[in-house]
Amino acid sequence: MQLPRRKFLQLTSVTGLALLHSRTASSLFGATATTAAADPLLAGFTRLPALAKPGCYWWWFNGLVSKAGITRDLEEFAAKGLGEVLMVNSSSGFAGAGMPLGVKLLSPEWWEFYRHALREAARLKIDVGVNLSSGWCMGGPWIEPRHAGRWFLQSRLTLTGPQKFSGKLPLPGGRDGYDKVFNPPGYKDYIDLPLEKLDYRDTAVVAFPEPATPGGKFTGARAALLSAKTNRKDASNFTRARDVMGPTLTPWTAAPGDTPIPPAQVVDLTAKVQPDGTLEWEVPPGNWIIVRTGHRMTGSRLMIAQPEADGLSIDWFAPEGLELQFKNLGEPMLAAAGDLAGTTLKYFCGDSFEDGFPNWTEKILERFAHYRGYDARPYLPVLAGYLVGSAEISDRFLHDYRKTVADCMADHHYRRFAELCHARGVAMQSEAAGPSRSGTICFDGLKNLGHCDRPMGEFWLGVRHTDPDGLNPKLGYGTTRLEDGQNKVTKMVASAAHIYGRTLAPAESFTTYRHWQDSPATLKPAADRAFCEGINRLVVHSTTATRPEDGLPGYEYGAGTHFNPNITWWQQSGPFLDYLGRCQFLLQQGLFVADVLYYNGDWAPNIVPPKHVDPALGAGYDYDVCNADVLLHRLSVRDGRIVLPDGMSYRLLVLPDTPRMPVEVAAKLRELVRAGATLVGPKPTQDPGLKNYPRCDDELRAIAAELWGACDGQQVTQQTFGRGRVFWGVTLREILQKDGVSPDFECAEAAPAPDFLHRTTATAEIYFVSNRAAHALRADATFRVADRRPEIWDPVSGERWTPREFRRAAGRTTVPLEFAPNQSLFVLFRTPEAAAAEPAPERNFLRLAAGQELTGAWTVKFDPQWGGPAEIEFAQLDDWITRPEEGIKHYSGKATYVKRFDCRDAGRGRLFLDLGKVKDIAEVRLNGRKLGIVWTAPWRVEITAAVRPTDNQLEIDVVNLWPNRLIGDAKLPAEQRRTRTNITLPATVSLLPSGLLGPVVIQSGEA
Repeated sequence: MQLPRRKFLQLTSVTGLALLHSRTASSLFGATATTAAADPLLAGFTRLPALAKPGCYWWWFNGLVSKAGITRDLEEFAAKGLGEVLMVNSSSGFAGAGMPLGVKLLSPEWWEFYRHALREAARLKIDVGVNLSSGWCMGGPWIEPRHAGRWFLQSRLTLTGPQKFSGKLPLPGGRDGYDKVFNPPGYKDYIDLPLEKLDYRDTAVVAFPEPATPGGKFTGARAALLSAKTNRKDASNFTRARDVMGPTLTPWTAAPGDTPIPPAQVVDLTAKVQPDGTLEWEVPPGNWIIVRTGHRMTGSRLMIAQPEADGLSIDWFAPEGLELQFKNLGEPMLAAAGDLAGTTLKYFCGDSFEDGFPNWTEKILERFAHYRGYDARPYLPVLAGYLVGSAEISDRFLHDYRKTVADCMADHHYRRFAELCHARGVAMQSEAAGPSRSGTICFDGLKNLGHCDRPMGEFWLGVRHTDPDGLNPKLGYGTTRLEDGQNKVTKMVASAAHIYGRTLAPAESFTTYRHWQDSPATLKPAADRAFCEGINRLVVHSTTATRPEDGLPGYEYGAGTHFNPNITWWQQSGPFLDYLGRCQFLLQQGLFVADVLYYNGDWAPNIVPPKHVDPALGAGYDYDVCNADVLLHRLSVRDGRIVLPDGMSYRLLVLPDTPRMPVEVAAKLRELVRAGATLVGPKPTQDPGLKNYPRCDDELRAIAAELWGACDGQQVTQQTFGRGRVFWGVTLREILQKDGVSPDFECAEAAPAPDFLHRTTATAEIYFVSNRAAHALRADATFRVADRRPEIWDPVSGERWTPREFRRAAGRTTVPLEFAPNQSLFVLFRTPEAAAAEPAPERNFLRLAAGQELTGAWTVKFDPQWGGPAEIEFAQLDDWITRPEEGIKHYSGKATYVKRFDCRDAGRGRLFLDLGKVKDIAEVRLNGRKLGIVWTAPWRVEITAAVRPTDNQLEIDVVNLWPNRLIGDAKLPAEQRRTRTNITLPATVSLLPSGLLGPVVIQSGEA
């Protein structure tokens, strides 16, 4: 039956969808079909290169490893399609999941295991990265307190002059300014230790005349912003980017009664203070307030580090701690690797920043003068809540302070980390922009990531992500692990890779607190979401190193999708990894395509929000985000486009909605627009910093007057300058469409619309199109490509074909597409073709008609070792958990369904076997012929070549997940349990649906 023809239509399960299966090469690609040998894209898609294969976090817990286990793991990884392991050495299993002790980290036995792992990885052509710390984040016993993370502290003393004062200044309280901290770093008892145990050190001592009125301090709403502006506000990593940055960007303005301290009246007394804190000073007449500014270690320690490598976390704003880390851990690892360093041992890694919110470093005043160009000492009272100069001047100083902290982190940690790695021939990978354990850490996320050879992000699975409403934003980030349906940091990571010229944008993937509840089908939507955000290398989290003698499912990490040879579906995991690899290969080709480059401003903290549709831009266009570093040093203009030296280019450069802009940024914008760039955004009026104030504002306004001219965003919305244009008060979509730039990808009336990502090479336009809906869809997809023939590549099956039905108009090509639930396809445009498509003799996709249902009894064979009967007859397809047999109800593992049947349609065209509902993965054989592993929708295989009219024998291996057996074992005495693991499930937890649920139907396909 022909379906109604409209843009989108939900399809019934009876109709179904199927992709065209292999035909002859000429029917797939016409007479000009190329072979893989002459076609690099096809060659890589067919035979995945190493960098296209996914990786995994390979946790070595408590040194509980063996040579046999290492070899088995790596051989299995290579066989299934993993191309990389990221080794993390840690204690315990996190989240209460303890485990026995093995060898000590860095002991002779451990070093032998390490060398064995590298040798085996080299043999199997698996790349190795090593997390440069035990546990996380970075530190160890070699980090002395002075090189640990720091908080600034301040004390105050009032003196009346004239007098000659000689006395000890009061020490600050250990929690001065941190009384509302709820998420302290490391071990919580450190926060309240006596100051003498916190390595307190002085930075500077200044004095100033006591203000005559209370107007010398911030009060009310302005005071409420002080903790954020001084980088002392605590927040969880659930906090949205806008809520982290918002308070710091809320301006302080003058209020009636302000009596600010003139900067010239702030006296530096630092040189008059003895090492023991004694001040010798001739106090001038009047009342004077002395502010002693110093710093303590935060006390942050590594999380779940092995005892022999445990210790303080490093100072993230100075290089000394990092250099000690590299000397004590990195150098020995490189030496032990020998010739494999740089070949098999490819990189060192830094984990996501989960270290509280350090805000100071010993040499911060030197760093401040270097970065900001003036002395910070007269303005240190602002940190204590005093107005210096004015409310605006104080605000500018705090902007500069936060920027300095961020620059120190980017340059003295991440850049230095990369330098140390490069000097020894290895790369650097880091989750350099979090998500932070404290959401308020003051960094420039893009700049941090830009120093990484492999800028890395992460994404989680929501604890209820498989429920029909489990990703509803109303449930909150703690449940969904998404912000408005998107991952938290992956768009930032992808933008960093694009703007800094990196090929790879990896991500820690599938982290969760769900234990053994996910299968390839439930992991796929999360992977596709990340792919559409720009991630192109998944590193599965996590894969615990195993020893065969530890039983099944074995010891596991307390957080992360459990993925190693001990899971029930490991032997069927290869096609899922192939899917990820095919996607990653194509998504690593060429350059990302985006029309818009958003400038994210020059402030700190500076975080890129998750991927979203800007209302001013609308759907169908994609974008990147840049920071001031890239804008100033990497942007130029060619043929009216904003370009980067690595080849990326954009049509529009969009400013943030703020009147503040650094003078140097405005000057660079003037240069870009004069050369032909199109700039969109409001006219700036003030520099955010204090350098050269107030002259900096005059310079800024002069540049803005040149650029914006009469453009005021209301009466006048466009200004020509040089060869470029400036817009203000016009939507981005209006500008692009008036320029004749239609959306790059469009599905009219889509609900929900498929997501997409577009990459371009010298010879191909590559679109990844993902159905995010849990139901089947038909879509007329329109691509901004003309005069090239479309091709459809299926990353699940590896099949490729030329659609017969498509049309061209207005420089775009429309291709009718069909998607199974949560299915994703690649649409490529490669072969030039000027002529329009003829009326289609056949559809782009097979139309399937439901036919014979395989009803009646099935023989099902279980493994008695895991409690099931060796063989039993099911009168119908039952969910295992509804069966009366305890051994089936609580069975986990593989069962084989066997059925004999006659096929009335054999030999009458193409036939398919639709399995209906499968929990959770199936492998099909018909008459002894292997037909493949079915792990995602559409849950079907083609049986045309294997089926016969009579006496067919069908065998379907079905594998479920571990929880049912673990729940059953929880009811049994320890000696009767079949499973062995450190993560148990209570007997009260609901069982998971399991088995072949059907209906199993033979379908006929016609074009």
